[in-house]
Amino acid sequence: MISKSTEIKDNLHKLISETEDEVILGKVQAYLTTLQSRNIDWWELTTVQEKEMIYESLQQLKAGRGIPHKEVKQKVDKLLGRK
Repeated sequence: MISKSTEIKDNLHKLISETEDEVILGKVQAYLTTLQSRNIDWWELTTVQEKEMIYESLQQLKAGRGIPHKEVKQKVDKLLGRK
């Protein structure tokens, strides 16, 4: 029986191996480095543009203009052919 951590590592490895997008790879690397060091807040690694988008999204949610996570997940699963 494969352990949960082995399964997660295998899935991460597959996702990383399949992308050539350097932006995605850089963000994954920065995120993992941050989690491992625990000394740096992920917010510090976030660009000004990303922070602005986060603030805008929070304002939209407060105004009731959000999409529930469950609905987004269903749409993504459909797009990726998972369901």
